[in-house]
Amino acid sequence: MTVIEGGGSAAPAGSPRTVLTPTDPVRLVMASRLVGVDSDVSLRQIARELYECEIGVVLVDNPGGPTGLVSERDLIAAVADGDDLDDRQALDVMTADLVTAGPDDTIASVGALMCEAGVRHVPVVVHGTVVGVVSIRDVLEVLLPG
Repeated sequence: MTVIEGGGSAAPAGSPRTVLTPTDPVRLVMASRLVGVDSDVSLRQIARELYECEIGVVLVDNPGGPTGLVSERDLIAAVADGDDLDDRQALDVMTADLVTAGPDDTIASVGALMCEAGVRHVPVVVHGTVVGVVSIRDVLEVLLPG
């Protein structure tokens, strides 16, 4: 497992939050502490990382940088298909054709992108480098406050 500090500007956990609006930049809600795994890591190990780190997605690394994502949903699909979680690897199930956003994209526009693409996690990229990840929960907390 690799922990990647993306350099986002989201408020630290436990700090008072400013009321955000759908037109605010997504960098304000993205998670900038990311977990990366090698492409040959077993799905069981990924499940363990997701559970222990209390996250919903890991980046799949390669020598040139992140190449994909593996989410809780990918693991559930593997279980439902009867796959052996010790034999299957990140490379086997990862989403490689990533839908990405920029840190200055609005929260609302990233939410719309998620709906259009049918995804729950969107990497935030600056100059080809992933600096954060936005989840549907991050977006909904702004769009549906309270």
